[in-house]
Order: sequence, then structure tokens, then C-alpha cells
Amino acid sequence: MERALFFIYMGTLLLSAILAVVYRKSLVRWCLIIMTFYLPLVFIMEVYQALRLYIWKNPTAFVYNIYKPLSVVVFAAIYYSVPIMFRFRKLIVGITLAYLTVVVINYLFIVSIFQNNTYLTLARGICITFFAVFFLMGVFLLDKSAEEKFWQPLIWVTIGVLIFYPVISISLGFEEYLRHYNATIGGFKLYQGIPRLMSIFMYGCFSYAFYLCKKRS
Repeated sequence: MERALFFIYMGTLLLSAILAVVYRKSLVRWCLIIMTFYLPLVFIMEVYQALRLYIWKNPTAFVYNIYKPLSVVVFAAIYYSVPIMFRFRKLIVGITLAYLTVVVINYLFIVSIFQNNTYLTLARGICITFFAVFFLMGVFLLDKSAEEKFWQPLIWVTIGVLIFYPVISISLGFEEYLRHYNATIGGFKLYQGIPRLMSIFMYGCFSYAFYLCKKRS
């Protein structure tokens, strides 16, 4: 079950990366063009990490420690570029710079970049969740329903983000407990299964968003 869930996750991620590349011209209007580069890179990073874990038996936290600040920068760039976000741009820049500063200080003076840091993972989720909430606030402030409908593809991206990161943050808080008691459902370990399931949902939302971009372009 655990292996099947992993392949479903990788398939969903690959599908979203392929759609982002194939529909790249359509993503420009919705400020999602950066996904054309980001998602293939994430897929490559996940393949590399899987090889280290399952083949070479030598996993490393380095890959995810690069992915954390990268994901914050990517989502900051997306939401900063959206015209209706003009009220929140300074907040987005401030939050992003604060996070990157903490990351640099942490890797230089506190914990090695080759070691996992749960606090930076939690902070990453908080930052991206804030960006998504700011976007929804911007949508709610729109006067015209036609404008709200136009931003529907990005709304789906935001739905994926708002479900994924808070749930992951909660699961991280209970990770040690789940590991200690080896909690499982349906044959897979919860501390591994929850991130996979949430990732499948999020990348599924991304794929649907890219399809909407193509359909409405």
C-alpha cells in the first residue's frame, strides 16, 4: 500500500509538471508561468530523493532543505504578480525576506543544511498559507463576478495550498507521536501517508487549474 501510494503521488506530480509545460502559454495570464520550471524541478528532486532512499539506502535532508525556501519564493512570486494583490505586495515581500533571512542564519550558524529542521518546514507552510489567504481576501474584495470567475484557475491552486500546508503542519506536530506508536491506516504509516495523500490532492488541484487555464485562454 505504501509503495502504491508513492507511485500515485509521483504520477500526480508528473502529470501536473507535464500539464504546466504543455500549457505554458496559457499559464501566463494567470501568473502561473513559473510553475513550468518549478514543478519539473520538484519532480526531479523527488526522483533523486527516492533513489537515495530506496536504491542507495542513503537519504539526505539537503534536497528538502533547498526545496523549502524555493517553494516560498515561487509562491511569493506567483501571488505578488497577481494584479488584485496590490494591497498585499509589501506583506508578501516582507514575509519572504524574513523567512529567507531565518533560513540563511539557520544553515550558517545553527543547523547544517544536511540536517532536517522541522521549524523551518512549519515556517514555510505558514508563509505560503498567508500568501494564499491574502489572495482569497483580494478575490473577495472584487466587485465584479466576472473578475472572480477569471481568477478561478488560481483559486484552485490556492485551494490545494490551503489544504496541503495546514494539514502537513499539523501532522508534523504529531510526527514523533505517530512514529513512536507506529500508527498505521490501511497498511501505511500515517507520518508517511498523510504527506503523500495531501500532495496528491494539491498536485491534482494544480493539474485542474492548468486545464482551466488552457480551456479559458
